[in-house]
Amino acid sequence: MTELVHREASLDDIGEIWSLLRETAADIPVALESDACQERALSRLMECCVSGRSGVVMNSDKKIVGALLAQRDLLDWAFANKETIDICAVAVAGDHRDSNAFKILFDALTSRGAPVYAAVGAKDGQSLADRLKDAGFAVLPGEATRVLYRWEPAAITQAA
Repeated sequence: MTELVHREASLDDIGEIWSLLRETAADIPVALESDACQERALSRLMECCVSGRSGVVMNSDKKIVGALLAQRDLLDWAFANKETIDICAVAVAGDHRDSNAFKILFDALTSRGAPVYAAVGAKDGQSLADRLKDAGFAVLPGEATRVLYRWEPAAITQAA
């Protein structure tokens, strides 16, 4: 099995991540059917790549085979001065979905110690819902068109 390496995403990765998103678009909820949709997706991709919260997984040939695009939740930051992370998209190449690419991506994000939210729609060809549950995410009640998941860091107990 190929060894995978994680690192933070950067603007230099946009071309490779964009190719990965286009390759996996049928399995993930990224709308690419029109020029306007593609422009929005590319703008979101750029925002995520500079957020400092997104990561990529590379194979031994240094090719990006997985990407987790995430951003700081600006409402929590503005109103509660609290770090919360929203996952915008997760894409893993079809030939690496049975590897530990998802685990590597989720572990790197949750190691930041901030609450993380992810929404999974009906178009879930990567079995993302199951992978989120395996990573310790819990289902939140709510919307009918998509399911919202939350990962919360363990509570820190204070010694008396």
